[in-house]
Amino acid sequence: MPTFTFFAVDKGNMTLVQFSNGINLVVDCRDCLLRPSPLDYLKSKIQKLDIVAITHPHQDHISGLQQVCEHFKPKHFWHCGRYFQPDPIFEDWTFYEKCRKGELPYCRPMAVRAGQIVRIGDAEITVLGPNLPFLEGTPDDTNNNGMILSIVGDRSKLIVTGDTQTEQWDTLDGSLLEGTSILLASHHGRESGFSERALRIMRPQRIIISDGVECDTDATSRYARFAPVSTTRNNNVVVAAVREAAPLFQ
Repeated sequence: MPTFTFFAVDKGNMTLVQFSNGINLVVDCRDCLLRPSPLDYLKSKIQKLDIVAITHPHQDHISGLQQVCEHFKPKHFWHCGRYFQPDPIFEDWTFYEKCRKGELPYCRPMAVRAGQIVRIGDAEITVLGPNLPFLEGTPDDTNNNGMILSIVGDRSKLIVTGDTQTEQWDTLDGSLLEGTSILLASHHGRESGFSERALRIMRPQRIIISDGVECDTDATSRYARFAPVSTTRNNNVVVAAVREAAPLFQ
């Protein structure tokens, strides 16, 4: 199975997926003053980076992106395809746009869509979202048109998303959520990303919450009713296979 590292980046997401054939994928990128930089995190784990996937271009999912890409020069850049311009514009969003438009000579962009399948080593990535046409008129259309990935190995199934809210969860084919081993909770474990419908279908064995200090809308206790919860509030969380045993959480 792949090895998953959920980095401690406070209120943001950054997940490293190391596949059995040596391919490395990073989903989202978050630079936080209280933690090591995204580049330092990755340099401690890998020597090359093949794919960068950004679930959606909010600042807490793309900060540090330029530093990471300029160092590792990944060959592939996956994005959700929906245009969003922040106000004010910040540096890493400008770099994100260069990646999205294919303006980097070393990196090929791809707008992912529900239904796409990518096989890497002994694992299979299925894109669950976004669907087309994009959702419009929801409480947060940028969150609700983000990337959702199912990463299936021989003994694991990870569902990873960014800030998906109820409206996007409700559009998903439930059969694709069944048999989930690990769920990276949406929107850093907040109520806005909590979907009881999705959780009842998934029946995850473990839930990871990438978050800092708990906020008023934290839903950790609600997630804990479905499965044991690990958070990145203090340290990274690593999920790896141990020989023929069950996955190990660190």
